[in-house]
Amino acid sequence: MRISGICTAFTALLLASTAQAETEVTLHSGLGPAEGATLVDVSKYEARRDGAYTIGFSNVFTGNSWVVQLLEEAAWRAEQFPEIERYIVTDANFDPSKQVADVEDMLAQGVDAIVINPTSPVAIVPVLEKAYDAGVAVIIVAADAETDKATVRILADQVKFGRDGGEFLAEAMGNEGKVIALRGIAGISVDTDRWAGAEEVFAKHPGIEVVGEVYAQWAYDQGRQACESLALAHPQIDGVWSSGGAMTQACIEVFSELGRDLVPMTGEANNGFFGAWKKNQDAGFDSIAPQNPTWMVAEGVAAAVAVLNGQEIYAEYKVVAEPYTSKDLDTLYRPDLNDSYWVGSILPDDKLKQLYGN
Repeated sequence: MRISGICTAFTALLLASTAQAETEVTLHSGLGPAEGATLVDVSKYEARRDGAYTIGFSNVFTGNSWVVQLLEEAAWRAEQFPEIERYIVTDANFDPSKQVADVEDMLAQGVDAIVINPTSPVAIVPVLEKAYDAGVAVIIVAADAETDKATVRILADQVKFGRDGGEFLAEAMGNEGKVIALRGIAGISVDTDRWAGAEEVFAKHPGIEVVGEVYAQWAYDQGRQACESLALAHPQIDGVWSSGGAMTQACIEVFSELGRDLVPMTGEANNGFFGAWKKNQDAGFDSIAPQNPTWMVAEGVAAAVAVLNGQEIYAEYKVVAEPYTSKDLDTLYRPDLNDSYWVGSILPDDKLKQLYGN
């Protein structure tokens, strides 16, 4: 298999491969067909069924540890399939026009399937539809796009993510108080859907007031800056709704450094956040950690192989997962791994220790 990057900082890696018997693809047990999902008409891709596939992954950006792990898992998953002759990775760096150009480049290189984490639900639609109409399998993962011309979708319920955090926060605050919000990336459906879920809850409790919100790209460093700015601007903060675990970890540290009492905060399944949560449990700190698995893109690669192999597969899958609570901490927290590890990785343990070992 050949793994390459177009217009990206990733170094091309070339590995020899020969076509072998088709793999029977099994998707992650944490995925289930979405309600009403139909089977893909895989016969449309019969002409590409030669056991020597070129698959492209168009990524939105690489600006936080969640995406870094996602990339590692997707590359590892691709290596498991002898049918993948070439695996291409691009990085749009938040820019929809760059992502459009990346997909155009993939089409020019004759890809059989495109796995995409969209920068925008709208701007990339024409090029995705062009790919679909050309008989390329289009696999949308992690964030959605506003088109029916997709072969398979693999998504988490991001509205539920935001709603679960909002409900925890409302209950922990006694349904009243001042809240600050740490959001992800403006314009990406993951962010807007999560915030819609949180606002749905807050609207039911007029005693809850959102006094400030900042986009911090789901990143620890930017979350730290955002939380400090909001904390200094607002003497009274009774709760923190956060769209990402690394940002929550940063906010816990900011509150502690400013001498502020910790308030209820929502998090995510990130090792650094779990460590901060566990450290402050005796002081009464509690949280919740909705799941947004890093393995969704890896499963998108697997879904592409299934489609090209003519295997039965549904057109849409959803992550089936409830949020983690304090009872899960002792099981899930990995003190032998550093803060950048995201819980639930599909990578082998030796690879995890190589990447994240303390």
